[in-house]
Amino acid sequence: MLTFPLVGVLLVALGVVVGPAGSDTTGPREVPIVSSVAACPVAGGLTASAGQVEAGTSSVVTTTTGEESTDAELDPAVWSPSAATGDAAVVRQDGSGGGVAYAAGRLSAGGGLVVTECPRVSDETWYLGAGTTARHSSALVLTNVADVVGSVDVQLWGPAGPIDAVGETGIVVEPGETRSVNVSDLAVGADEVAIRVVRTRGAVTTALMDTSSAVLAGSEILPSSGEPTTESVLPGIAAAGTRTLLLANPGTTAATATVRQAGAEADFVPEGLDAVAVPAGSVVSVPLPQASGTDATAFRVQSDLPVLSTVRVTPSAQDFAYATAVPAWTGPVVVPVATGAGAVRPVLQLLADDETAEVTVEAFDAAMTSVGSTTVEVGSMVLGQVDLADPEAFGSPDVAYVVLTSDAPVHGTAVYRVENLLALLGLVEAPVDALGPAVRPGF
Repeated sequence: MLTFPLVGVLLVALGVVVGPAGSDTTGPREVPIVSSVAACPVAGGLTASAGQVEAGTSSVVTTTTGEESTDAELDPAVWSPSAATGDAAVVRQDGSGGGVAYAAGRLSAGGGLVVTECPRVSDETWYLGAGTTARHSSALVLTNVADVVGSVDVQLWGPAGPIDAVGETGIVVEPGETRSVNVSDLAVGADEVAIRVVRTRGAVTTALMDTSSAVLAGSEILPSSGEPTTESVLPGIAAAGTRTLLLANPGTTAATATVRQAGAEADFVPEGLDAVAVPAGSVVSVPLPQASGTDATAFRVQSDLPVLSTVRVTPSAQDFAYATAVPAWTGPVVVPVATGAGAVRPVLQLLADDETAEVTVEAFDAAMTSVGSTTVEVGSMVLGQVDLADPEAFGSPDVAYVVLTSDAPVHGTAVYRVENLLALLGLVEAPVDALGPAVRPGF
C-alpha cells in the first residue's frame, strides 16, 4: 500500500542543488509533479477511469467496498476506462506523465449522467447550487487519502444569508476512510446553497453529490465553482431549454455583477444582467432571459467584489448539469472519451481568454497511440466548438481520450450527452508541473 501523509500531491524538484550559504534567494520555479493521488466518488454506480498524458512509472487503484479494501496495479502506459467500482476508489500515479482520473456513469440516485474529474487534496473547496430540502438534497463525499486522521470545517450561505450549521467544524475523516455527510444534517430547508469546505488537518479530498426529485429531476457530482473572484469565465453553458444563473456573495458588503454572453458575432450583455445585485452573505438565483437564447454559449461574470458564479443547465426533465467557472489554460488538458459512461464523444466548448488562440486537439487510443488531430482557432467573444464525433477529424473508432494544447490561454468545457441526459466537465490542465517553493541557500 502506498501512503501519502499530509499531502495529496508530492512535488519533487529533480536536479535542484542548494549552493553555498548566501543571502540570495531563489524564487519559485516550475518543477515536475512526479507523484499524485486522486479520490474518485464512485459510490452510486459510477466507474473510475485513469490515464496519463505520457506513460508514468506506476499506477495503483485502491478500491473500498463495505469494510473490504483492495489494491490493483494499472498499466501506466494504457488508458484504463474501467479501473474501479465500489464505494470509493483512490488512484495513485507515479512518474512525470501527468496522471488524471475521472468518475463517470449513471448515478443510481436521480439517474443523472456524470463525467467528473476525481478531486485531489485542496486547502479549500467551494460549491454553489447545493440543496438541503426533501426535493433537492446534497451530500459531501470526504476521502482521507493519508494514514493520519484528517478533518474539515464547513461554511454555508443561502438566499436568506449565512447559515448557522450544526456540527460544521471539526468533521473528522479517519485514515483511508470515505465519509458521506448529508448537507441537510448541517442545515435543513435551504435551497441554492453555497458551501465552503476548509481542510484543517490531514489529506482530505472533497466531492459533492447533488440530487433532485422535483419537477426537473436528475443528479450530478456538483463541480467546484472555484474561489470567489471579481472576474470569471463559464464556457460550458450547453444548449438547453432551461438555464439559471446562480451568484453567491460570501462577503460582508453587497456586490454588483455584470454578465456578458458570447454571441454569434460578438459578446453582449443580456437584458437584466447588466447590474445584478448580490446582497452580502447570500445567494441569488436569476432565470436567464429569453434574449439569451437556448444555444450553446459562454458567460463572463465581472463584479465589484468577489462572488461565486455557476449556471444550472437543464436539458430535460430527467437530468441537469452545472456550468462552472474554470481557469484559463494552455495545456496539456486531457478529455476522457472511454469512461464508465461508455465511449461518449463530447463536444468541446472553447473560449479564448484574450483575442484569439489556436487549439490543437489530438486523439489517442487506449495504448496511448495518436489516431488523429485537428486544429481550431478560438476567439474571445464567440464560442468555439469541436465535435469529437466528427468523422473527418476523429474517424478512428478507438479514441480513448484526447489531449488539448493551445498557443494562448483558453477556457473550456466538454459537453457529454446521452439521449436526454447531460454532463459538463470543466477542462483544467493535467498535473504535469507546478511552482516549487522559494529556496534560500544556507538553510
